[in-house]
Amino acid sequence: MSKILIINAGSSSIKWSLFNEKMNVEAKGVAQRIKLEMGILTLDYLDNKTDTHTPLPSFLETVKKIVKQWEDNGIVKNYDEITQVAFRIVNGGPHMQNTCEVNEQNIQYLRDSIDLAPVHNPGALEAVLAFKQLLPHAKMTMHFDTSFHRTLPKSAYIYPINHKLTEELNIRKYGFHGLNHNFIAEKSKELFGKENVNVISLHIGNGASLCAIENGKSIDTSMGFTPIAGVMMGTRSGDIDTSIIPYIMKKTGKSIDEVFKILNEESGMLGVSGVSSDIRDIHGVFDSNEQARFALELYCLKISDYLIKYLNRINGKIDGIIFTAGVGENDDYVREQVIKNIHLLDLKIDDVKNKDRKYGDYKLISTPDSQLPIYVVRAQEELFIANEAKNFFKK
Repeated sequence: MSKILIINAGSSSIKWSLFNEKMNVEAKGVAQRIKLEMGILTLDYLDNKTDTHTPLPSFLETVKKIVKQWEDNGIVKNYDEITQVAFRIVNGGPHMQNTCEVNEQNIQYLRDSIDLAPVHNPGALEAVLAFKQLLPHAKMTMHFDTSFHRTLPKSAYIYPINHKLTEELNIRKYGFHGLNHNFIAEKSKELFGKENVNVISLHIGNGASLCAIENGKSIDTSMGFTPIAGVMMGTRSGDIDTSIIPYIMKKTGKSIDEVFKILNEESGMLGVSGVSSDIRDIHGVFDSNEQARFALELYCLKISDYLIKYLNRINGKIDGIIFTAGVGENDDYVREQVIKNIHLLDLKIDDVKNKDRKYGDYKLISTPDSQLPIYVVRAQEELFIANEAKNFFKK
C-alpha cells in the first residue's frame, strides 16, 4: 500500500496529512510550539482528535515524536508504506519556480533563499532534513507557494527601483499562497463550467493575499518580494511607506532586524488592535473595545482596496469572486464588510447564505441580482500538493 505524506512546516510548527492510494486523508495532525518550553502534538485519526503536551526541542525531535505517534496509534505499520513525502515551501527563490525533487542541489537552493521567507523557510528546511533522515527510502518533492505566480507579466513583478539592483539581487514580486490560489483556479473551472476562468481569489487567513486570475493564470497578487507585502494581516503590516523603517530606527535606536520583527510579528491586526492577531478574539471584544473595532474596519478596507484593483486588472468578463482560507471561509462579517466597501459594482450578499456554516467544499453567498457571483471555497492545499506529488514522478 502506497501512501503520500504532506508536510507544511512553519517557523515553529509542522502540519502533516497522510493520504492513501485513493487520495483520501487517513490521518492528520500538527506539532506546535517547536523550540518553546512546552510543545503540543495534535492528532486527528478515526474521528478522534487528541492533544499531547510535550517538549519539542528541535524539528528533528518533533519529527521523531510524530513518527512515534503513528506507531502508538497503528497509523503506519511499515514505513515502506510511505513512498512519497511532499513539502510545502513558501519561497524557493529564483532557481526553484516549479515543483522539484529533494536533492542536495535543491536543498542548497532552499538554504540560499532563507531571507526571502525568513519566518517560514528555516522551519521548512529543518523539516526536509529531518524527514530525509528518518524516511530515507521515500521519494521527496518540494512544492512552492510561488509557482503559480510564475505567469505574472513583467509589469506585475518588476519593482520601480534601480534596474541594476533588480538584476543583480533577483528582486521581484514572487507572490505567495500560490498552491491554494492554483487550487481555486482549478476549482473555478468546475464552478463556472469553463476552462479559461477570470476570478479574484481572496486567501484570507492569519496571512492573507489576493490573486487576480485571468484565463486560469495568475496575472497579479498582493504579496510581493516577501510575504509581508499586500493587505493587512494577523501580525504583518502589509504595504507601508518604506521610509517608516529608517524613521523608526533613527527615533528608537532599533536595528533593522528588530524593526522587521515588528512589521512581521507585531503589526497587522495584533499591532493595530493591541488585543490579538486572531480575528475571533477581536470579535470577542468588538462591542467594548473601540480600537479593536477600528482594527477590523481597517483590515476589511485594505482587502477591499486590493479587490477593486484586481477586478479592474482583469481584461475580459469576470466570472466571480472567491473567498477562501481560515478567515475567508469562516468569518461572515469580514466577507460582508469587504463586499460592502466596493462601490463601483453592484455586489450583493445573501445574508442567510453568508451566515450558514454547514456547507461542503463550497457555497454561493451572493444574491441572484448581484453583478458578480460570490463564492466561499474551502482551501485544500494538501490535496492539491498530494495530486501534484503523485503526478510528478509519473511524468
